[in-house]
Amino acid sequence: MKIRFSKAPTFTKAIIASAVFAIAYLASTSSLPSCSDSVAIFNSGGECIERQSFLHTASGWLALICLVAAVLLLALKYKSSILGLPASMQQTRQGPRAQAPVPGRASNFCAKCGTRIIAGDRFCQGCGVPMGSV
Repeated sequence: MKIRFSKAPTFTKAIIASAVFAIAYLASTSSLPSCSDSVAIFNSGGECIERQSFLHTASGWLALICLVAAVLLLALKYKSSILGLPASMQQTRQGPRAQAPVPGRASNFCAKCGTRIIAGDRFCQGCGVPMGSV
């Protein structure tokens, strides 16, 4: 199995970044009450925190930004499905998927639409044709 890394932004990278910043946010929080809450200060023995650290604030905002980026990247990936475009229109927008298979030769592509067939698929993921009928 070969693992390839790319510089392109992906949903997975955005989710991982969001999780890392969320962990930093949770790890940098303080259990002391705010100095503006005099009842809480009195109950905690007189200790308070003026404001949370810059790390806490920044990592919270970055976690939210990465989460929004992940949602946007996922929406862009599946925009055709979200907009409700029919499968035939999606194929014409994407162009031809693969070259037509050579007759009499085993192929990993659908004979009707050219979509790559994954081992074990009973139907084509592109056009829905049963694999035994083509």
